[in-house]
Amino acid sequence: MRTSDDNAFTLFKGINEIIYLLILFKIVLFHTFSTTTLSSGVFSTSLGFLLIFYAFSYFFRNKLRLLYSMVINLIITVILLSNNLYLDYFSSPITIATFYQTNNLSGLGDSILYLVKLKYVLFFMDLILFPVLIFRKHFIYRKPRRILAGFIPFFILGLTGLLLKPVKLLYIDKVDSPLQAYDARDAVVQYGLLGHHVIDAFYHIQDINFSLSASAKSSIKDQLNQKHVPSRENKFKHLGKQKNLIMIQIESLQSFVLNQKVNGQEITPTLNKLLKNSIYFPNFYAQTIGGNSSDAEFLTQTSLFPLKSGSVFFRYPTNKYHSIATTLQEEGYSTLAVHADESTFWNRNNMYPSLGFEEYLSIEQFPQKEIIGMGVGDKEMFSETAKRLKKQPSPFYSFIITLTNHMPYELPEDKQTLSLPDKLKDTLLGNYFQTVRYTDESLSVFLDKLTEEELLKDSIIVLYGDHNGIFESDKGMLEDLLIKKKISSEKWYRKYATVPLLIYNPSIKGEVVQTIGGQIDVLPTISSIMGVSPSNGLGVNLLTQSSGDVIIPSGGYVDTPLYITKDKINKGLSPSQEHLIHISNLIIKGDYYRIDE
Repeated sequence: MRTSDDNAFTLFKGINEIIYLLILFKIVLFHTFSTTTLSSGVFSTSLGFLLIFYAFSYFFRNKLRLLYSMVINLIITVILLSNNLYLDYFSSPITIATFYQTNNLSGLGDSILYLVKLKYVLFFMDLILFPVLIFRKHFIYRKPRRILAGFIPFFILGLTGLLLKPVKLLYIDKVDSPLQAYDARDAVVQYGLLGHHVIDAFYHIQDINFSLSASAKSSIKDQLNQKHVPSRENKFKHLGKQKNLIMIQIESLQSFVLNQKVNGQEITPTLNKLLKNSIYFPNFYAQTIGGNSSDAEFLTQTSLFPLKSGSVFFRYPTNKYHSIATTLQEEGYSTLAVHADESTFWNRNNMYPSLGFEEYLSIEQFPQKEIIGMGVGDKEMFSETAKRLKKQPSPFYSFIITLTNHMPYELPEDKQTLSLPDKLKDTLLGNYFQTVRYTDESLSVFLDKLTEEELLKDSIIVLYGDHNGIFESDKGMLEDLLIKKKISSEKWYRKYATVPLLIYNPSIKGEVVQTIGGQIDVLPTISSIMGVSPSNGLGVNLLTQSSGDVIIPSGGYVDTPLYITKDKINKGLSPSQEHLIHISNLIIKGDYYRIDE
């Protein structure tokens, strides 16, 4: 006669297998939500891992077997969800290098919460339901007695699944290395998320004891010694000789807001006014990867690409770098960096000395009367910085980073000065316009203070956006709420994905330079204007190029790396372009400038 316990056993005896099927379903969900391809390699590798995990469950008895599988389920679920969130923000999966940056999380809480979507509840539904079923009083689950008879076949099947993709690449596709991938996202497409994390760990261990070979040093030297032939006259050469240099990195600023009105109001009246006395580059792009704002700083200051994985600021903060600050120091300049957040954010307190900054002003040095979002509001920051620059030994180089225009673009109502139409109120785009306007007004405060302190006419001011604030995935908002027409992918990258670069001085007669370029080109361009020999780097002087081009690596704000010229936008990079990024990574990982002394 069947008992209630027998019925419970019959009903749930396959629950252990169901757990692994649900994990596979979640992996499919991950690729769907993150819009990463579900390739054959994803299926074979993911199944391989799941079969191996399942094989080890044979070593546990009764409910312990289910508990083991549920723990595996929980761990993989957390990995899938956290990577989905990270991909939403950075277009790149998490790597081991990301964990060097965990102290940044305290300042990104609002941004992370903004990315959480209701659909992600699907990852956790079974984790809520199963414990209720499994730990019922009458629930019984019996493990098969023959451990090895169950473990061995599933373990072998799992290994076979893991080996299918690399064997295919080696013997059918004839690639040199089955683990080669341009970036972390590509590894996810080839091997799935679990495979990506294993490959990432493998390369991270390799990097710990990395040293430059003789051939690598030779390749670096050859690349750095390449000369770029000028194709246009540089009439601004030495314009800033012995003048102060003030460089301002503006958080999340894109070019499309310049000269743009909403409800009849200019979004950026101050920047619009500056254009009349600026050299303006409308075809200028961010090239950040996983280091976000810190990558933008690294690019502009050193003319090197960021790392493919993680932030240089965390991974290599004590290296020797050739930068704008170190070059100007040799010309007798004092150097100062300003960012009104915690000094440890993005590890700036350790990185800035390596970039040549003698002093660093962080939130601790500000009165903190106006705290907005992650730190001191831009108006207080600019007002106090202007006072500090009056005391700075001249000539000086000051590098200033704004903060308030940061996702999710929340600004106290009493500081919002744009009158938005109802359709824009309380939307991401409307909030973005409000914080951009606030930062623009803050800039006006700064310029007025510089004029009062008689610093403006003797200073070259460089302004640029660090990265996008509105992404291609958000362009529907622009289409519906502002532009009123569809934006093609090419149009997006030509007009809306650019970030501004302005070089301002009251003596400059406004000029628009259509040359295409990126943040890696800032150092040689500014060195020319300041009348100093540029430090070694991989960028070009935008003032001597008639057309230009730019590489936008993936892992920052594009899913696939782009190469943009006047005539075309290529998805994917050529071997020579990938080689350029590889050389940059070798310079950083091998601390090339130190060993080349």
